[in-house]
Amino acid sequence: MPIPPLAGVCTYPDAARLGLGIDETVTRLVRYAWIEKRMMETALYWLNPTPEWEVKEALSLHAYLAADHARQFRERVSEMRNPPPNMNVSPDDRLDRFIDEVLASTSTLDKLTALYGVLKPALLAAYREHYEAANPLVDYPTRRILRMLLIEEEEAVVWGQQALAAVADSPEAQAQAAAWRAHLAVYLAAAGGVTGEAEFSGDLPASRASESFTPDYFPRRDGRFVGQWNFVFPPHEVARTDGVPADEKVLALMCKRTLEMDVPEAMARMIAEAKGQPWNFYVDMCRQLWDEARHAMMGSVYFEAHGIDWKREIPLHPGFAIRLNQHLSPIEAHAVLYAIEQSLMPATTGKKYEWVTADEAGDPLAKLFQDFDWADEVLHVNIGREWGLATAGMNRETFQALGHQKAVESEAALARYTDRAPQVNWWPDFVQRVLGRPSAVAGETFGTSDPVYKR
Repeated sequence: MPIPPLAGVCTYPDAARLGLGIDETVTRLVRYAWIEKRMMETALYWLNPTPEWEVKEALSLHAYLAADHARQFRERVSEMRNPPPNMNVSPDDRLDRFIDEVLASTSTLDKLTALYGVLKPALLAAYREHYEAANPLVDYPTRRILRMLLIEEEEAVVWGQQALAAVADSPEAQAQAAAWRAHLAVYLAAAGGVTGEAEFSGDLPASRASESFTPDYFPRRDGRFVGQWNFVFPPHEVARTDGVPADEKVLALMCKRTLEMDVPEAMARMIAEAKGQPWNFYVDMCRQLWDEARHAMMGSVYFEAHGIDWKREIPLHPGFAIRLNQHLSPIEAHAVLYAIEQSLMPATTGKKYEWVTADEAGDPLAKLFQDFDWADEVLHVNIGREWGLATAGMNRETFQALGHQKAVESEAALARYTDRAPQVNWWPDFVQRVLGRPSAVAGETFGTSDPVYKR
């Protein structure tokens, strides 16, 4: 049996097959990159107003993947054409008209239909077709990119189809989804499809997109989160209070992890409003956004593993995102995030302290989660130093001082929302139910602030 030729990439006959040329490949990749860019923006726009927690989780992941997919296409185009085409402008107004229609989705049903019932399946089909059409040897770099993207986009489509089936749970909802899918399919066809090469004849239905899309950055929770307007959150203090047993501190830390969905909600606006940045800004910031969503997911996994109804038991309020999105400028909000990330590095109060606490409690799952949380935060500090300072045009000391100032000042803004629900200390009852004993801080008074960034 002879040694396989061509590094096992393909056979000689396969390599001799004509495939897509450079011009056609570049044209397609430019369109792919633009679609991924617009999908990233769409996920960022939808993260706050979409109330379902599970959809927020998916949008966080898919915003990051879209940013990174666009990066890979942009880099590949720059390898094939010098100078590369301007990839910061739309390659096709028809394509933007279609995505503007996608953005006209208002309900969760419409959003899932648009993104996971129309756009992503079409993109997945285009990637598959391109992968098969490209010469496997001469365009190995593009096929390598597409091979990974096919896996990730297929996973996204599978999730989206399952989510859509869960939401379209009545004949009326199914009819609404079908009508919206048909409407968007016509606009996509009028754009020539994903590749721009398909023929279209006929009339477009009346547009549902407004002349100027206005993002909604007010964070929302669905009705399962019964304590979402209770901003009193003792875990912030309990996790670092002397004399509290390690297992109660771990319980507080896991509550803090779960609460962190408000960080992706706050970051979504920072990223979406930062126009004209180098593309790696969007990739790195979306990576951090996804990491923060993973931290919230770590907390929810911990409570699911312990049989705790975390949506009902823990007041997972969106206060941090409200403060940053509604009461600070994007630069001020970024400064607050930067200051908090810096404050998490000291060993005696920061992420090492949290890991040691989980270790002292003899809780292997919490220890694992805190270990990876710590690793992520080290990366986030470096992301903040690279992009926060550059975006703000400030030195480290000035930017961090601004962040501390606005973090403290913005706490007062929550008073505007406290009339939506009683502001109560829920912690002693929660500890009694979970740990079966009184809390070590029973009888103490707690507020809404996190003391970490004040130290």
